[in-house]
Amino acid sequence: MLRALRWLLLVGATNNDGVSYEARIVLRDRVQEMHGHALQAYMDHGYPHDEVMPLSCEGRRWDARTRGTLDDSLGGYMMTLVDGVDTQLVVGDHAAFARTLDIITSEVSFDRDVSVSTFEATIRVLGGLLSAHYLVTEPTLRPAILRAAANSTYASPVDTRRRWARELKGLAADLGARLLPAFQTPTGIPAHRVNLRRGLLSDESRKTCAAAAGTMLLEFSRLSRLTGDRRYASVAREAVDAIWKRRSARTDLVGSTICATTGRWLTQGTGIGAGVDSFYEYLVKAALYEDDPVLLERGLAGVAAAHRGTAVRDAKKNFTWNLDVRRDDGRRISSRVSALAAFWPSLLLLSGSDVGEAQMTFQGYWDIFRRFGALPELFDLDLEAPVHFAKDAPLRPELAESALHLYLRTNDGHYLVVGRELVSALNEDSRVACGFAAIADVGSKRLDDRMDTYFFAETLKYLFLLFDLSLEPHDRKSFFCCDEHSVDRLNSTRGCAVDGRPCISLSKTLLSTEGHFFEMPAGSKAGAFGAVMPADAVAGPFAAPECDASTTTTTSRAA
Repeated sequence: MLRALRWLLLVGATNNDGVSYEARIVLRDRVQEMHGHALQAYMDHGYPHDEVMPLSCEGRRWDARTRGTLDDSLGGYMMTLVDGVDTQLVVGDHAAFARTLDIITSEVSFDRDVSVSTFEATIRVLGGLLSAHYLVTEPTLRPAILRAAANSTYASPVDTRRRWARELKGLAADLGARLLPAFQTPTGIPAHRVNLRRGLLSDESRKTCAAAAGTMLLEFSRLSRLTGDRRYASVAREAVDAIWKRRSARTDLVGSTICATTGRWLTQGTGIGAGVDSFYEYLVKAALYEDDPVLLERGLAGVAAAHRGTAVRDAKKNFTWNLDVRRDDGRRISSRVSALAAFWPSLLLLSGSDVGEAQMTFQGYWDIFRRFGALPELFDLDLEAPVHFAKDAPLRPELAESALHLYLRTNDGHYLVVGRELVSALNEDSRVACGFAAIADVGSKRLDDRMDTYFFAETLKYLFLLFDLSLEPHDRKSFFCCDEHSVDRLNSTRGCAVDGRPCISLSKTLLSTEGHFFEMPAGSKAGAFGAVMPADAVAGPFAAPECDASTTTTTSRAA
């Protein structure tokens, strides 16, 4: 009891930076402990299944399909480990990193008669393999990888590192080849699901969405570079082109649901949340990774159109809300705010937009979180309440993601306070014996028996990095320990050494939509987790129309 009280007093202390330096260290270490608790729960009760169910303390079977389309992400390939392995190295758990890579490289197989989400298999599984391969083969990190490899039971550290690299590459290539049949549609837009053994089945639905179909270019481009097979980058780019050319000529907005066979939009609505969100994100991130000015111009234009078309200024609170509109004329059709869209401030920053606009967009989501101690999946601004069928909060990472990027850009201690409150809420409301449970109802705090893999790949990673990167380089535990402001300490374009530790330069790293690591191309403009845009290539400025939240359902987009 005294120990817990001492921890609360310490992390509650603030100074002009929002959270004291000593408290940041405590919070960083607390997140590290949370990661260990969740990972051990998976190994004890979930392995070798894709996920652990934290309330029933059992593995979630991929073949049970008890949750309908929510189980499309499951494939029986130990997804918790594959999706979250890079986080294990981030938090400094070298023993777990070695154990996980040994398991992945010896036990994971994709020769399975299972139909999976093309999108989820790409961003979670292929992305996890590619990120792990990058970390294992990155020359700057070689000492850290050899240290981890010393925990392996297979061979010497040097041979183990080579084995990991070889097997990870092979698994990535195998999975990529099994995903390719999804793109065999008349439009080049991939089907939502593909069978890993039998390909695109004749009775498989061809209905998909812009986000699912257009969020593969980063992973597929990396796979093409790794294997020398340009088919991967080519089909992913074709899919992006097919969606982009179908945007509205009047609003420049892409839609949400689309038919992969005909290319017809199946719904009128669009926005920046579910069904659309990461399409815009990957226009920008893939352009940076590929160093493609044409794609970058498209991405910046897309982000600008999406923000202008959906943004509504709440003059009373000085917030910016992004609400769903009709694709073809921009008329607002909803007063609901999506939790998935809480990532949008980070994309505004990456796109070179005004920091103030990103901050006002963030504050709306933070305001909702503070009401409930969690961010419901959908919140209705007219009713001032969560939508009745979307009152859950499934441990999502988007609020932490934006807090991390805003802190790195502004150095404003407010975002450390945000992180502190997120950590506190997770431990107070979601922590259970077998991990962390999602919240089924933000009002009652009733729990749900799920702990999605993105909790490892993103939520815990962003929270750990938020506090770790607020510290001086010599106090950091992550491999992002270069002092970005002291050029004389850099001994390469990619990394540096701090107190003998190998470190990667933060400015040379790009995060995927699932929080996986991709190396920025040499010679690119650098910034935190992305690029500093040229002054003449930014998404904005924006001038959102002002209105009361209660009238947002009938407000038309300004011309």
